[in-house]
Amino acid sequence: MNESLRIVVLGASGATGSRLVDGALARGFDVHAIARDPAGFAHDPDPLLTVHRGDVTDADTIAAAITRESVVVSGLGVRSKREAGVLTAGALAVLHARPAAVIWLGAVGTGRSAAAVGRLTHRMLRAGFGAEYDDKTTADGLILDANFTVIHSGPLNDKEGTAFEAVPLAATRRRFFPHFVSRAGVAQLMLDEAESRRHPGEILIPRPVRSAS
Repeated sequence: MNESLRIVVLGASGATGSRLVDGALARGFDVHAIARDPAGFAHDPDPLLTVHRGDVTDADTIAAAITRESVVVSGLGVRSKREAGVLTAGALAVLHARPAAVIWLGAVGTGRSAAAVGRLTHRMLRAGFGAEYDDKTTADGLILDANFTVIHSGPLNDKEGTAFEAVPLAATRRRFFPHFVSRAGVAQLMLDEAESRRHPGEILIPRPVRSAS
């Protein structure tokens, strides 16, 4: 456990972001949560937790929470197609602050992982995301080209109990439709990568751990 690790959680008040905060605190990290509205960030006080007001459309507010030693983990998402552009703005704001590392969350089957799913599934994803698709792929590309890590997850849910491992894109097989992944599971994988930083510049895909029996 790296208790001195300074973790900055982008999109901390969201469903995945809150699990990133909880997971980072459980590991004893120095946790800095960025929320657009800190008053709406519901979390019990913790001596390891600092909450910052930040909006990705104002890069200075994001930079204020990030030091050169920080590892940024992003649970940033959009609530409607009208918010397309938020992910790209977030990626640019984070990179402008020059953190030590970034672990970004994206969607498998989009952008550089399009070949990891069936062609029909990719077309459905592209149509379903609409303008958000290009926002996702642009943000992912910015993070990858800066030599940081992107985790491309399947659809997220709140089910518990299944263990996941993160596999480099090049080592995955195409699936017609991606695995569903729990938010707690993807948060764990992101924090594992934040600690190890074993896959700079790579896309990782969550995969259920197979039973040894």
